Parts: sequence; structure tokens; C-alpha cells
Amino acid sequence: MNRRHTVPFVIVLVIAMVVSTFQLFVIAVLAAEIIDEFDVTKWQIGILGAANTGVGALLAPWLGRVTDRVGARNATGLVFATSGLGMIVTAAAGTYALLVLGSLISGVPQGWSNAATNKLISARTGLKSSGLITGFKQSGVQLGSFIAGLVMPAIAVNFDWHAGLVGIGVATLLAGGITMWVLVPDQLLAHRSRSVSSATRLPPFVFQVAVYALFVGLAAGGVGRFIPLFANEKLGFSLQGAGIVFAFQGALGIVARLMWGRATESRLPLRGSLLAMALGGAGVFVLLLLATSIGGWILWPIAALMAFTTSAWNVVAMLAVIRSVPVADAGRATGVVMMAFLGGLTISGPAVGWSIDRTGGYSQAWWGLLILVLIGALSVSRDFGAGKSTFG
Repeated sequence: MNRRHTVPFVIVLVIAMVVSTFQLFVIAVLAAEIIDEFDVTKWQIGILGAANTGVGALLAPWLGRVTDRVGARNATGLVFATSGLGMIVTAAAGTYALLVLGSLISGVPQGWSNAATNKLISARTGLKSSGLITGFKQSGVQLGSFIAGLVMPAIAVNFDWHAGLVGIGVATLLAGGITMWVLVPDQLLAHRSRSVSSATRLPPFVFQVAVYALFVGLAAGGVGRFIPLFANEKLGFSLQGAGIVFAFQGALGIVARLMWGRATESRLPLRGSLLAMALGGAGVFVLLLLATSIGGWILWPIAALMAFTTSAWNVVAMLAVIRSVPVADAGRATGVVMMAFLGGLTISGPAVGWSIDRTGGYSQAWWGLLILVLIGALSVSRDFGAGKSTFG
């Protein structure tokens, strides 16, 4: 792929990841606003996130197979369509039940976007360039976090978040139409695919990464959904101030994902990188446990550490899938990993919300998440059959 085609291709990848995860970030940064407006508990905020990621987890394996059948271009177009629809339904919600519906719809692109975009990369780029392109692609998630944290609280305070989210949803639908026009149809790239039977057994490392993804998802989901609320309630941050910290973490996450993509493309072992990220994630929870004693300023280094650890792991995981699984199975392999990760996100949100409601504090939740991320580190501490060339 030459540079003239690479730039619009990368832009499509980044925007697809932004829009497919955006609704989940909106719920997180506007948690305090939603609690006041709809008179709901923190557990119910967790349920909104669980509805999103739960649908994604349940559908991810099937959507991966659908992607392999319909092609990456068509799947990506549908990711944009379902993302826009989910945002519009969420924005139009006048009741908590409709917020849940918006989250359920938004779960479809949540579970589909990685399969669609990984297959785009696998079919359209060479292995030598896949690391940096995957880093750019995965940075879209953090760009969505940055935009949500910076923009949505400001809109909520100064205007109306419902109207703002409708506008973003409509723009997403338009971007989907442009994407279908920009991308070359998959049939014209058939000669580049490394075709294999869809019945081929996936490599063992895919399931090892899936176990890791489950435990990191449990840890990352709990902290990601509630850290703006923690900043607001326990550290004295305003709604906009907490949103800025969230945006800061998202901005650094963009840099982190690009750095991890480049580093693992050239020199760092994939398994060792995942282990380092999980251990760094443990450091996040140790600092969170100390935060109320140290002061609100510690939230900035915590956000930075999150950006380079629990928020960046999937760059390495997705790169491993792209490199090691034939194009024909890229969607299926991605679906397995994303089912585990989104399953972790689904469980952790309501569980952490329930813990906070029950105890009136965050410490028990942070201790539990610390243990889970350490189990994630243990799951990749040994190579269970991948081989040095792919995962070691």
C-alpha cells in the first residue's frame, strides 16, 4: 500500500474505532449528570456499560465469522451505521430504559469493530507495516476517550448533552457512507488473501490472549467506568475537571498505542509486552488505593500510567492476531479475544458499582481489581504453545 492510499485508510480505521466505543465513554464521563437527571444509582450506571459490552461479548464471535463472510469493507460500513444509531437512541432517551436500549445497540459495534478493522489491515497491508498501522487504529479508542472527556462535559454544562450526542450520531452515519466510498471492495483484493478453511483450529496463543483479555477487561472496565466519578466524589474534581483528566488519559493513550505498536513491530516480544502492561496496571490500583491520602494531584500520574498499561494492551493483542492468523480467519480469531475482553468489561461495571453503593467507598473495588489484573499477568507469564515467532 503506497502512502497516497495509506493516509485515508488509516483515517478510516481510526474513526471506526472512535465511533464504535464512543457511547461507552459518554456514559462514563457523564455518570454524575446521568445519576442526577435520571435518579439512578451507581450500580445502574454500571448496568449501562454492561449492556453495551455484554452485547459486544455475546456477539463478538459471531460477528467475527460474519466479517469473514461479508468482507471487511461491508462490515466496517455496518460498524458505522450501528454506532450512529446507538448514539442517537442514547441521546433521545427520556427514561433509563431507553438509555439501556441505546447501550444495547451500541454493543453491536463495540463487539464488531476490531474484527472488521483487523481484517481490513490483514487484507490490505504487509506484515512489516502492520504494527504501526495497528497502533494508529487502536489509538482511535483513546481518541474517543479524549473527545468524550473534553467535549461532552462542556456540552452538558453549557448546552445540552442530548443534542450534542445526536449531532455526533448523525455525523457518524455520514462518515459511514463516505467510508464505503473510500474503501476498495474486498473482491478486488482477493488475490492478496491467505485463504484457509474456516474450520482450521485457531493457534493456542489466541486462547491464551483471550484469558489475559478477560482479566484485564475485568480490571480495566471497573476503573475506566468509575474513575471520573471517583475524581468527582472523593478527590474534589468538578464534572468538567474529571472530564479533563479522562481526556488527558485518552490523549496519552493515543501516544501509548502508537509507541507500543511501533515497538512490538520492531523489537519487543508480544508476550513480554502484555506481561509488562498487566504489572503496570497493578501499579494503577496501588496508587488509587493511596489517592485519597496523597491528594487529587496523584490522579494525573495514575491517568498516565493507565494510558500505557491497561488502556493499551489490545494494540499488542490485535497485532498478534493480525500477524499470526490467515486473512480468512482474522475475524474469527479477533472475535474470540474480544468476547473475553468485553465479557470482563460487562461483569466489572455492575460489580464495581454495586461495591461502591454497598460500602460507600472505592477501596474494596480497587483491591479486587488489583487481584484480577495480577491474575491477568500470571496468564501470560508462560508461553503455552505459541512459538517465538508469533507470541514469545
